[in-house]
Amino acid sequence: MDTFDESLQWQRIKALLADALEKPAAERHDFIREAAGADPALRERLDALVAAAAREDTPLDVPPSALVLQALEQAAGQSWVGRRLGPWRLLSLIGGGGMGQVYLAERADGQYEQRVAVKLMRDGFDRASLVSRFKAERQILASLDHPNLAKMLDGGITEEGIPYFVMELVAGRPIDAYARERQLPARERVRLFRTVCQVVHYAHTRGVVHRDLKPANILVTQDGVVKLVDFGIAKRLASGATTATAQRAMTLDFASPEQVRGEQPTPASDIFSLGVVLYLLLADAGPYPPGADEYQLATAICDTEPPPPSARAGRPQRRPLRGDLDAVVLKALRKEPALRYASAEAMADDLFRHLEGLPVQARHGAFSYRLGRLLLRHKGTLGATLAALVAGVLVSGYLGWQAHLQHQRAERHLADLRKLANVFIFDVHDSIQRLAGSTAARKLVVERALAYLRQLSAEPDSDPSLQVETAQAYRRVGDIQGRPNSPSLGDPQGALASYRAAQALLAPLAAAHGARDEAHASALRELSRVYQRQGEVLASLSRFKEAEAALAAGVEAAAALREAMPSDNSAALRLADMYGQQSEFYVLTGNGEAFMRVSDQEERLLEDVLRREPGSQGAQRSLGGHYNARGEYLLRHRNDAQGVMQGLEAFRKSLAVWQRLLAASPRDPVLGFAVAGMHENIATALLRSGDAAQAEQEYRLAFDGFAALSAKDPGDAQLKVQLAASMGGLGEAQLGRGDSAAAVKTAQQALQKFEQLPPALRADSATRRGEAETRFALARALQAQGVSAEACRSYALSLRVLQELAHSAGTQAGDLQPGTVRAAMQHCPAGRSD
Repeated sequence: MDTFDESLQWQRIKALLADALEKPAAERHDFIREAAGADPALRERLDALVAAAAREDTPLDVPPSALVLQALEQAAGQSWVGRRLGPWRLLSLIGGGGMGQVYLAERADGQYEQRVAVKLMRDGFDRASLVSRFKAERQILASLDHPNLAKMLDGGITEEGIPYFVMELVAGRPIDAYARERQLPARERVRLFRTVCQVVHYAHTRGVVHRDLKPANILVTQDGVVKLVDFGIAKRLASGATTATAQRAMTLDFASPEQVRGEQPTPASDIFSLGVVLYLLLADAGPYPPGADEYQLATAICDTEPPPPSARAGRPQRRPLRGDLDAVVLKALRKEPALRYASAEAMADDLFRHLEGLPVQARHGAFSYRLGRLLLRHKGTLGATLAALVAGVLVSGYLGWQAHLQHQRAERHLADLRKLANVFIFDVHDSIQRLAGSTAARKLVVERALAYLRQLSAEPDSDPSLQVETAQAYRRVGDIQGRPNSPSLGDPQGALASYRAAQALLAPLAAAHGARDEAHASALRELSRVYQRQGEVLASLSRFKEAEAALAAGVEAAAALREAMPSDNSAALRLADMYGQQSEFYVLTGNGEAFMRVSDQEERLLEDVLRREPGSQGAQRSLGGHYNARGEYLLRHRNDAQGVMQGLEAFRKSLAVWQRLLAASPRDPVLGFAVAGMHENIATALLRSGDAAQAEQEYRLAFDGFAALSAKDPGDAQLKVQLAASMGGLGEAQLGRGDSAAAVKTAQQALQKFEQLPPALRADSATRRGEAETRFALARALQAQGVSAEACRSYALSLRVLQELAHSAGTQAGDLQPGTVRAAMQHCPAGRSD
């Protein structure tokens, strides 16, 4: 037999072996006999290979197909080593399975150094099916993007027509081996496993069921980072029916009862597998009898309740597992999918509750479930009458006990939720919100907070204080999601949803209680804040009528609070803040008469508070904001020299207030943000007055302030907006003092920063206007250098955005007008402005 024929024979053997190993053990012999036909040599070789793959001769976490096919691939697949696929050179075979080989590879085109894993589809007898499954895995990986998933980087087809894809190289150990080698205590293993639950939940929310969760596919790097790998038999929930072979693909030790029965897997199947992995991780032993053959193992999976992990663990490990962790694992391992955790996220939440010393949900109903399983399992031997008697006595006793404890349990559950809302959401958030670099942590607070708030809001409790606390939490979550001009995640729509949830809780309280009622006062105070936040976000989205209505409602609530508490400085400050927010809105919309009215009311209230309490930081912060609003109004609507100088004076007063506060609290990023913002406003006023050199210095101070804050908190999207805007202003100042070369470079850098903003923030009307103004400055600088064609293109882009904004949101005094851009484009060729 020549080399070519031998290669073909090996390919056929590998394909048939893979198909045989995916069938139940009882069916393999008949499959081989039928597939080999009249070729006894082929039948003999397949029988030997299948026998070599018997599960009792393999380690716990490695399926027989993986071991045998790996040996075959090493024997017949070494010819790929050294080959180049696109920019990647294959270095060595890492491993293989029924569907493909995985190679270590490196970047070979000289662009940069990188090592990756390349998965190459094996050739096989049923090529069409393999290609379909291989492409499905590639599509699934391409659709997922999570820090705890191995990322797909590239893909292609070899000269022989064999598909491959390139993945992030994960250098890690299986999660159970990692924990065992480092002798991690139970709490650290639980923390590690919570990440697994979270990444599996992410895949489920994207419509993907993994179907092969086991320690070998859950790797942990040396740095302790969890990576979920191998989506070779994963399935999309919305996809059509798969082949019978594909449906049977699984690792039996970690499969769910429905997978063993050949039913369609669902997210609940992955939750069962998570339960097996957690059992093994905690007890260093599996939930099934050791040494069981495949039939015994399948029976145990489908019919036998496993002992709790604490019963299988070594003596030193038992105590931490008893109770909560036993209950969590056994809930995940329930035979009926509907009785397991509703999601992998719910399982992660229960583990969090255990770590925080709170009651876990898994313990509710555990007794009745195990009782029902006991009766079902022994119904034949007990007899119908005895079973009914035992069931009646036990269930009645249990239900009576449950009724006795129901009220106490409900109270404890509600207290737990309130603890999460107050301690976790309020205390944790308040402790980090003024720390530089805290945006990522605040994002985690948002995710956890929303989950608990949904539970808290659903509680059938009429306690007004609980409703106010829940509303406060929603408001704070909204602030983190997308409050303008403050550190946020850049999600204004998410913020509005949270504010609406808070409003729905507060409005009935504000309307239903007497004026002197404490709950009524608390509701009014919080309701005014919620309306204020709504107004801020709606104005930033150019929804001005809605914003004005929200702010008016906030003033009404704050005025009612002041009337109820006339001698309370905090009530006066609340109303002053509402007037301040209204004044900023009227600056934005150009209503000068309304601005002056509410601005004067705000100033009188603040002066009154500072007379009674000179050290009031709240009053000082509000005064800083008040001076800033005055300056913005004067700069926008008093365009004469006197108005510009008065605006500059107001900005400097505001800066002085913020600098005093920052000196007392130098690590407060909110104060740092305010100081940088005042430098930017002063620079704008100086530029308007014709002092470009001094304006450039102020813009640099503004940019440096925002850059320092952004370096400490790179996840803060609002800081990125301010960096781009202040850099654009710097370019205008450089152009104003005649340095067009520096202005071109600076404006181009500013535009790059605008282009890198998150889509939601880049679509904000104020951000779009800032980008258009920067393009206009770039065009003027290019024109000054004689680069006419490029200048005309930049003018056209600026004009297009300004026209869209004028149509959708209108223009205000002080804004760059489309007519100004058209006038500057007179030198451009006809049609260049289109």
